[in-house]
Amino acid sequence: MLTLALLLLILVGFAAMTYRKVPQEVALSLVALGALVLAGAPDNEEALLDAFKELSRVALLFTAVAVPAHLLMRANALQWFGMLIGEGIGDLIGRFRAPSFIIVPSITMVLIWATAALAHNTTSILTMAPVAIVICGSYKLPLRPTLAGALIASNLGGFSTRWGDTPNITEAAVFKLTHADFFREILPVNLILLALVTAIVIVWTKVELRDRIHGLAVALAKEDFRRTRANMGMDYRLLCIGFIGLMMAVMGPMMFPSHEIAISAGAILLPILLDRAGDRQHALLALGAETYLTFAAIFVLARILTSSHIGVGAQLQGFLASSGSQAWSIAAVSYIGTLLTEAASWASAASRIVFSAAPTHSAAWALGGGICAGSSSLTTAASAGILLVRETKYLPPEDRITFGTYVWFGLGASLVMLMYYMVVLTIWKF
Repeated sequence: MLTLALLLLILVGFAAMTYRKVPQEVALSLVALGALVLAGAPDNEEALLDAFKELSRVALLFTAVAVPAHLLMRANALQWFGMLIGEGIGDLIGRFRAPSFIIVPSITMVLIWATAALAHNTTSILTMAPVAIVICGSYKLPLRPTLAGALIASNLGGFSTRWGDTPNITEAAVFKLTHADFFREILPVNLILLALVTAIVIVWTKVELRDRIHGLAVALAKEDFRRTRANMGMDYRLLCIGFIGLMMAVMGPMMFPSHEIAISAGAILLPILLDRAGDRQHALLALGAETYLTFAAIFVLARILTSSHIGVGAQLQGFLASSGSQAWSIAAVSYIGTLLTEAASWASAASRIVFSAAPTHSAAWALGGGICAGSSSLTTAASAGILLVRETKYLPPEDRITFGTYVWFGLGASLVMLMYYMVVLTIWKF
């Protein structure tokens, strides 16, 4: 009964964000508080301790990326890079005579996927979302399809490498997965899915496009990119500080995982101290208080949902056991678990359960595939979605990504992803 009440409470929160446009930090905070009431003492105390232990680590890691990214933005480095990519897109459009609504989303999706695969999916959103905004704006293309697709591309990129996403690190440790395993087995699977999702984004862009971009308009956009980039002032001091801080935040934990907390703290401290005194507060609060509030609410909710007292973990585990722990059932359970909780929390809760039932690479990829699809379903299902909402909050209303504007695309696209993983990983054994 308590589990049903909790699920109903979550659905009410989702409906409020979708139809009443309640900000996600408000709706999720209320849902998390209601979940604490339903959990009762002493379970709520344990859930709070676990959630804020996880939150403190995640907040530090994400702030370590957000602060130098903020400096790169103020240095005009991200805008300059967007102009460079936009100019190159103009060359491609002219050379291959392909419509801009095909070329722009395709290049943007690949760029975001590659950044997530090489660095981290949250790094990709924080650094590449401004680039996508610059490019789509100059070519007069609707922003929302590309930005919504960017969230899925970042999740796919993160799932393609051992270091690309937080759930991967957890799963790799449990299943003893190597870098070569990711490159050889799951990366090709994800590349095919990236092409499929890109096609969906192109169709959505075409549907929303009212005025087609003709050759003259494309030529003007290309020339505008070149002229603006040539005349754009660059703050090289901020550029150097931001670049060094970003490399520390991204590469440091990869090379020295046992020291990721100390390295991330240094990646925040160094740019803040070297920044101008009047700008330090803005840099430190680059993610905004509402982002941290959303993270806190999600982590509390995730801990309660995976608890033995009230959560859905036991029910999903029972279904997994009754189905024989097949790849399709692992993917389906992971999708639902991630949608209702959060990617990193579900990976932490489910990895050892899945491994004990099916210690194979196929089971690991099914777990990761379900998490990847689930984290693409809602903006609240993974950290990248929360950050994307933050990055687009100051755009015009028709271009913003919110829970309500993303939900139907996210659910539809994520179900396609889930079906793809279920079929491919059932047929293709690892």
